[in-house]
Amino acid sequence: MASLAWQLAKRYRSTRHTSGFIRFISASSTSGIALGVAILILALSVMNGFEQALKDRLLAVIPHVELEAVDYSLTNWPAKVQTLAEIDGVRAVAPYIKANGMLRHSGAVKAAQVRGIDLKYERQISAISDFVSQGSLTGLNEQQIVLGQGIAKALAIEPGQNLQLMLPRFAADGSLASHRTVNLTVSAVVSLGGQLDYSQVWVNISALAQWLGVAEGEVHGLAFRIEDIFAAPQMARQLGRMIDEHVYLGDWYRAQGHVYNDIQMVRAILYLVLTLVIAVACFNIVATLVMAVREKEADIAILLTMGMAPVQLIKTFVLLGWLNGLIGSLLGVGLGVLLASTIEQLFAWLTRILGSSLLDPSIYFIDFVPSLLRWQDVSLTFTVAVLLSLLATLYPAWRASKVEPASVLGQH
Repeated sequence: MASLAWQLAKRYRSTRHTSGFIRFISASSTSGIALGVAILILALSVMNGFEQALKDRLLAVIPHVELEAVDYSLTNWPAKVQTLAEIDGVRAVAPYIKANGMLRHSGAVKAAQVRGIDLKYERQISAISDFVSQGSLTGLNEQQIVLGQGIAKALAIEPGQNLQLMLPRFAADGSLASHRTVNLTVSAVVSLGGQLDYSQVWVNISALAQWLGVAEGEVHGLAFRIEDIFAAPQMARQLGRMIDEHVYLGDWYRAQGHVYNDIQMVRAILYLVLTLVIAVACFNIVATLVMAVREKEADIAILLTMGMAPVQLIKTFVLLGWLNGLIGSLLGVGLGVLLASTIEQLFAWLTRILGSSLLDPSIYFIDFVPSLLRWQDVSLTFTVAVLLSLLATLYPAWRASKVEPASVLGQH
């Protein structure tokens, strides 16, 4: 009898005697489910891509944890680096000195945060060399400077050209006393994405220490790369307790955590909204089956009179409606996987056509749309859509089993 229910469901679905309106509602429900599934898969893939880009680009460059001296500098930094690098969970440690400065080139002026680094140590905590878009970063001597792409564009400068860096000098009471100007050559331009490209430059740490009057063996702080990026707040506290000086505790989550939280929030909202869209499309299955039951009342009455069990009628109409959901879900999965696999190329093509990116790199940390298709998301979306479409069939199928053969056949 199970095969009979399946045969009846297929026959009712393919028959041309069904009214055009019912066929339209049926096609609408299938199309709605397919579209909802496809867009949900695409949206989840894009959110996965943004999360992956956050880890591979932004967190590959900025320190995971920072300890910055409260009293201006940390002494004997080489010994501290050696000790802290041996702590479980710490991958590498690098010293830094930082200051605010002004860059000037050909009449253009740009404010920036100047970060003094030792390239040997910096490469252990940062993948900055992987994001060089112009020039070379094989070394960083005392006469060279590395610019973010946004700053280089604002100054209209390229590697090999010279600029002036103006740094403030402070009196003993902390007031601004004067400034120092140094001439530097641009050795490289890096494209990191987001605010870093517009706000930060890198120079040799020894040179910056000399310009600012920082004593030898002293630095402003230590930057860390750790194993578990989500343990950054706990690691910051642990590392801070191991230093004698008073330090400010910093981590990537305080500085850029809002980006990660935004991605997670948007992912949750999109999943909820698009699941509701799929649910609404599934409710069309209810309308389709209710009208199909009304149209097939005579057939149902005859089948019941011939001894067909009500449970088989329920199975018949459950299968009839579920086929709409299954076909729509399969079409949606195919379309969603296709879109998720090509959205990066489509966005790049659209960017070339428009001549500018829809994602402003001065605001967002990337200027492209990433996509990372995860099959567990595809499976979950498909399962939810199929289950919702199955649930939508239960009430109309139950109504079909309650048809009274005597009253229906008496009207005919």
